[in-house]
Amino acid sequence: MGLSRYLKLGRIKINPIDRYIEIGEKDLIIPYDKISSSDWGQVYEKYVGQILEDEGYEVSYSGLDLGFFDRGIDLIAAKESNISFVQCKFTKQIISKSKIEWILFKASNKLYESYCDLNKKISFILIVNSKADNFSRKKSKRFELTFTPMTKVEYPMLQYFLDHNYIQDKVRLEFREIRMVI
Repeated sequence: MGLSRYLKLGRIKINPIDRYIEIGEKDLIIPYDKISSSDWGQVYEKYVGQILEDEGYEVSYSGLDLGFFDRGIDLIAAKESNISFVQCKFTKQIISKSKIEWILFKASNKLYESYCDLNKKISFILIVNSKADNFSRKKSKRFELTFTPMTKVEYPMLQYFLDHNYIQDKVRLEFREIRMVI
């Protein structure tokens, strides 16, 4: 049975001191060394989903349910008249311009399907574990911010992602940093 099936069994608790993940009420304990580097993304999706649930959202775990076929949407979080489509990134790699474009492209079809419900405010949220680890502070020589005023931008690629709010008006793009200490 894959890790995603176990993660669906209940809430997770991360124990960074003893280096294990507890699923449910001590029903299942998985040591860190049994979790592959690629599986940490699924653990992070579950962790972020639980935080959103604690904030009052009703969360669907499409990444855990559909795996590779999630169409760029790891979580769907609904609260009142708002629906948020969430892409979680748990990596130490820098998110480049091409990666941002891929994230937006991959999610665009799912977001487009959601336009039909005009009574909902739709947002797409990129959530990362560490802004400092995932976004460079350096500005690429080939990169120009199109819509941001000529002020110093701390993370140019993050601003590039957010600047897409000026290109379209149907979906509000947002960013959050949610730390998961392992």
